[in-house]
Order: sequence, then structure tokens, then C-alpha cells
Amino acid sequence: MSQKQKIVGPDLTAGIAQADVPEGGMIGGHVGEENVVVARRNGELFAVSAKCTHYGAPLHDGLVVGETVRCPWHHARFSLKTGAAVGAPALNALACWRVETKNGRLYVSERAKPVVARPRPARSPASVVIVGGGAAGEATAETLRKEGYEGPIRIVSDDAAPPCDRPNLSKDYLAGSAQPSWIPLRGPNFYRDQGIELRLGTQVASIDPAGGRITLADGTDLAYGALLLATGAEPVRLNMPGAALPHVHYLRTLADSDAIIGAVEAGELHRPGGCSRSAPARRGRARRRARGPPARARHGTGAR
Repeated sequence: MSQKQKIVGPDLTAGIAQADVPEGGMIGGHVGEENVVVARRNGELFAVSAKCTHYGAPLHDGLVVGETVRCPWHHARFSLKTGAAVGAPALNALACWRVETKNGRLYVSERAKPVVARPRPARSPASVVIVGGGAAGEATAETLRKEGYEGPIRIVSDDAAPPCDRPNLSKDYLAGSAQPSWIPLRGPNFYRDQGIELRLGTQVASIDPAGGRITLADGTDLAYGALLLATGAEPVRLNMPGAALPHVHYLRTLADSDAIIGAVEAGELHRPGGCSRSAPARRGRARRRARGPPARARHGTGAR
């Protein structure tokens, strides 16, 4: 998806005039080979890495809104003070840089130490159950841990695959230019290290709000102190003659995308003389097998 960013703007290690950074705005520059944006908010200067951690968008083309910088592509939001991802769809934080001022100029030359201390909430539920294994449920589980929640977290999903980058199922992955390995938002080690339990391929049969529990399709009861319903939406089903034909597909899950790719490849093999429309999917699948993942910013970079 993303290409390596070109170096932009002035060399911030050599310094720029403080007046070049407008109040409520920002300017793009670089430190060595890394692009950095410098922003001003209420007279205070901040510097963060200029590459969005979602898909690598150049943040110097984005906006400063309050104490955040917003991505120009998918509108992820990052804290200017801490670099934390505070708005979807990004999950990982930006690096922060130290800003030094002298004689009306500002200089950026080294990264600031990341903030590692997590606040402990004054009150918290005994446990959290999240019904739905999409990006919203996954981000909720991550946010709970980032905010210092230490109780049990369970994600219950009827999907057999872990939370994934669902939009790509109909884009790069379907086209054959994305590796299957970077479709999941996080790898299994992340959930283990964060103490987040995934119950995949699991349906919820009923919810008992008064009793604080859910019952799964296999009859298992799960107690919860707090429950989040984040099931998302299902594709609209056609209501017309022919809608039930085997070559009519719906796309929501990784399995759905794989089924479409498989059907296209099978159609080319069985159709006399082949079909040029099927060729891209077959070639794309071959490319996936033959090469490593493309260069791009990943949701799970550094946390897999």
C-alpha cells in the first residue's frame, strides 16, 4: 500500500525560525532520513514523526486539531504531547522528538523517551467481555490495557480468523498484492502478552444483563463485569431471482475473500479457453507466494 516517504522540508537539526510554525498549525521537515512534523499549540511546540502508523500517510499533509494531528487519508488522530494513537483506525503511537529553542530558532535532533507509565483507573469492572472480533472490539481491548485496566478481557467472535484489516479484504488482498500475514491487526503473541483472550469461531446465544453473563452456542456461560457489543454489520443480501446461485458471493470475512479468489481461479481453470478477467487474481496469488510482504506501515508493527 505505502511507499517509502520522500524526505521533505528543511533539516530540523540545522534549525528553523520559530515564526515558521504558525499557531494551530505545523510544518514538515526531517531529521536525518526520517520526516518529522513540528506543530504549535497555545504557544507550545511539539514534534512527532510524520508517517502515520496506519498506512504510512504523510502527516504534514494533515491537520492540527486541538492537541492532535489528524491523518489526511483515514483521519487517524495522534496526541501531539505523547504521540499516542487516540483515534481510529491507527493502533500504534508516533515517535516524539525533543524540541529545543534558542535565539528565535527551534531545533529537533533526538527522539524523546516514550511515556511508559500507565494510569490505574480508580474504578474498573471485574472483567470485560467484548462480543465481536472486528477492529472496534480489538481497539477497545487495546485501549483498556493502555489505560491501565488489568482485569480479564475476552473477545468473543463468530469469525474463525482473528481481528483483521477488513477493508483490505476487498482491496489489496483480493487483488493479490497483499500478503496474508499482514491482514491480522495483531499477531497471536500480542494477545498473549497483553492478557487478551480470543474466542474465535464462537457464537453468543443469549445475554443475561441482570445476571451479568452471556451464554455461548455450546452452552458455556461467561460472566462479565462490563459487556461491549461490537458485532459490526452484515452485507445486505440480495432479494431477487438468482441471488442463491453458487457464483454469487458476499464479502465480509477473510474466508469470504479467500472463497472469491478460489472461485475466480477455479473459473479460469474450468472455462474453455480461459478468461482474462480471472488472470489478475491468479497472478496475484502467485506473487503472494513468491515474495515477502510489501513495504507499508502496519497496524501491528513492533507488537506482533
